Amino acid sequence: MKALLTAVLVTLTIAVISGRDVQLKGNAPGAAGKFIEVYNQPDPLTGKNILIEKVRVGEDEKFIISIDCDSICWIRLRHGIYEFLLLIEAKDRQYELELPAYRAIPKEEKLNPFFQYKIIHIRLNGEANLNNVIRHIDSLYYDYTNMVTESIYLGEKLPDQDSLLQSFSDVEKSLEGEYALQYFKYRYSVLKIISGKHRIPGSEDIDLINKSFFPLMPAYTDLVKQVFNGYLGRLANNKKTSPIRGMINSAESYRDIVKLIMEQKSIRDTSLLEFVLLDNLYSEYYKGGFRKESIEEMFSWISHNATHEYNRWLAAFIIIEVQKLKPGNCPPGFTLSDSYGNVISLDSLRGKFSILAFGTTELTETRHELDILNNWVNDYKDKLQVVIIILDENFQLALEQAGYRKYDFIFLDGSASDKLLDDYNIRYLPSFYFLDRETRLIFSPALMPSENLRSLVIPELGESFVDDR
Repeated sequence: MKALLTAVLVTLTIAVISGRDVQLKGNAPGAAGKFIEVYNQPDPLTGKNILIEKVRVGEDEKFIISIDCDSICWIRLRHGIYEFLLLIEAKDRQYELELPAYRAIPKEEKLNPFFQYKIIHIRLNGEANLNNVIRHIDSLYYDYTNMVTESIYLGEKLPDQDSLLQSFSDVEKSLEGEYALQYFKYRYSVLKIISGKHRIPGSEDIDLINKSFFPLMPAYTDLVKQVFNGYLGRLANNKKTSPIRGMINSAESYRDIVKLIMEQKSIRDTSLLEFVLLDNLYSEYYKGGFRKESIEEMFSWISHNATHEYNRWLAAFIIIEVQKLKPGNCPPGFTLSDSYGNVISLDSLRGKFSILAFGTTELTETRHELDILNNWVNDYKDKLQVVIIILDENFQLALEQAGYRKYDFIFLDGSASDKLLDDYNIRYLPSFYFLDRETRLIFSPALMPSENLRSLVIPELGESFVDDR
């Protein structure tokens, strides 16, 4: 699993960004010694992105970042509270960037898995620069969609809707270059749909989607998802196409499923069909509309047989995403230091059952849950170990101030790992997981001690459980 994960991440990164070397040079006021992280554009289905580069800003507040890019590449730069969108063209070998004054992420937000970066599309010199063109299109697009959303929420008719649409349409007259024109057309198509002018996609929208497959262009994938959201569910609930539910649930021939969808004539491009299937199957995986095991088989089939290489990479990435915390599998690995400086890895926990927890001393809930755990867990220490990954910035200080050294637990320093929250899909702290002797997941996530984690753990150890609360 680890080897597959590494291979897919590397391959997907190469798929997104590869080719000629492009330099990003610039100033980052107030950020001397701070880091700038470079990510690819989040994939349109899982929303996950991959760290490409991490560079430290010099003492002179300047930075240089080298990026490999083939043709046109979307990247994101994370710097303090900001996430900057940047469109790179391989023909432009160098970009000069001027970042706003550095603003650190507030201490109380650093461990918040729902923290929202302030997203800004970088403005560059030259109005004709593709970044500035896309930035202008999206500025108008999001202003208009926000107005539509607000009017729907308030139950009011949007005033001057036709003139607003016409105003956006007029932008096309000033555009040059195929990429900018295509980007605009996809955005305009979505606007027409959500504004109610086309409650269902028109034939021109369908033709536009099928004409070219642009999975790395956000405007294109946004349109595809708008048009085909819930598409498999609609087919499964339609009398004429309802057999598709049985086809998917029984993992029948992929080609029969493709044939049935193609007969509907909304999707005529094979690469588009693969992408729509991935999008819908990924959504249905969590909705429960189809058998999860069958969906995973379809992901596997697409990862090996899809016509378009991007869809193969994306399917493989999705497989990892849905399976990484699945009971029976080993969770993402780690190598961290304990409170004595010893290096502890996930593999080194083999031999005993493990309660694996993530927490921070900044939240009193962590101390509360550990106190409850400590009341009973030591009775089973021959079979069971407790591993607590502390996410505070200063590991040793956190242990001392919180009085954690009184617990007979293994404490690990998670302060330097940028990936742990994402790897374990942590949505709240503290979070608990229960692993078997081979470090395979039994409960993912598990109950908290205050929710009677004991009732889950003790029977797995082969011990009888008596609730004596």
